[in-house]
This record gives sequence, C-alpha cells and structure tokens, in this order.
Amino acid sequence: MKKILSGLLFISGLALLFSCSDGIDYEKIRREELANLKLYIDNVHPGAEPTASGLYYFNEEGTGHGDTIKLGDQVQIYYATWALYDGTDSVLVDQTNGYLLGHRYEPYKFIPGAGTSIAGLEEAITYMQPGTRSHLVINSELAYGQNGSTSGGIGMFQTILMEVEVYKVIPRETE
Repeated sequence: MKKILSGLLFISGLALLFSCSDGIDYEKIRREELANLKLYIDNVHPGAEPTASGLYYFNEEGTGHGDTIKLGDQVQIYYATWALYDGTDSVLVDQTNGYLLGHRYEPYKFIPGAGTSIAGLEEAITYMQPGTRSHLVINSELAYGQNGSTSGGIGMFQTILMEVEVYKVIPRETE
C-alpha cells in the first residue's frame, strides 16, 4: 500500500511540475521584438547591417579622436536610453543626470569587458574613441533579455536605443 501511495504521490508531483506554467509565450514576445526592431531599422536606418552579435551602432561624423577603446580601459560616458515599443515609438527610461538638456555632470564609469554593463554597450564602446558620439540599437539579447530591467522601464525582450558620448578614457595599465 505504501508503494502505491508513494507512486501516486510521485506521479501527482510530476504532473503538477509539468502543468505549472506562467502562461507567457516567450517565443511570441521575442518574435514581436525582432519584428519591431526590423521596422525601426527599415524606417530610421534603411540598409544598415548589424555586427555579428546583432548590435547596430552609428557614429556621428566628426566625433572621436585618438585610439579606439580597448577591453580593460576605464571609460566615462554620458548617455540616454529609450525603450523601443512598436518599431516607431520609444520612451526615455534613463540618462546620466541632465544629459539631454546639454548638462555634463557625473559620467557613468565602467570597464569594457568586466561584465558590469549590458553586453551591447560593452561591445559598442570597443568601436569608439574618446569624444565619439554614437547611436546604438541594442536587441534584448545584448541588453536585459527575457527578464527586462528590474530598475524599471524596460520589459522582457525589449530592444533599447541609446545615445552615448564618450567623455574620457583611462587606458588600462600595462605591465
């Protein structure tokens, strides 16, 4: 009798485990993100090609000087971030203090390659130089992925748009 009861409990537990679902169709949400990303690129940057990872970056002409930033350098940037919603509409979700008003207060500091920023920003920085201003289109795989941002404003599988201005680069110490 104990074996039968244990077997029934085990089967019930398995059925419960496999029947639990959050009801979210992640594949559908990801497909919608990619369709919105394509619509945005087709409308705003027709013919643009992404990097191998899927990042789109556009450097403004006449900005940037000196050596390209390397992994391990300390970088100080000013930025603004928008969440792309439907391929044509985006909402500002973050910026360094007063950046869009032309203020340059406290820059955001990080080291490319250290994994302290989203992958898309860390990759894009390695294509830039001090003084560069770039526009980035970062798909969710290179941003906040399936979970979105816990600090708000960026949902699951959401492409983000960034404007980044490299303020200062401190080269990595070499031995």
